[in-house]
Amino acid sequence: MISTFIKNALITFLVFITPIKGMLLLVSFAVAFDTLFAIYVSVKLKGISSFKSTKLFNIVVKTFFYMSTIVFSFLIDKYIFEGKILDISYLISKIITFLWLYIEIKSIDETSMKLGNRSLWEILKEIINKGKSLKKDINEIKD
Repeated sequence: MISTFIKNALITFLVFITPIKGMLLLVSFAVAFDTLFAIYVSVKLKGISSFKSTKLFNIVVKTFFYMSTIVFSFLIDKYIFEGKILDISYLISKIITFLWLYIEIKSIDETSMKLGNRSLWEILKEIINKGKSLKKDINEIKD
């Protein structure tokens, strides 16, 4: 009896969050990648003794917090703003997801710089500048 209730409640919840499952998965993968990359860098720089499994519990807390805020923002989007703000579906959920992704990418970038790599933002700026230069060259050839 109880297991049927729990199963039905879980299925109902999963169906309910279907519109934001991509956002939840994206943030989950970002947290997992950040954690695995940080473990790799820690072991590479300080040895295997630097790895403490007790710190891995923080992943659970962080992921639960991130997922809860995304689901809560989804509820606000769905029931207060009826799914659209400025004709964009689930805008608050998307903004919150972007915020968490930015934080995780920044963390990955900082961890990467510990290995002596350049900042991802510097590399991105160079790519944009090269793209602008290429566009300018193409326009000059066209004219």
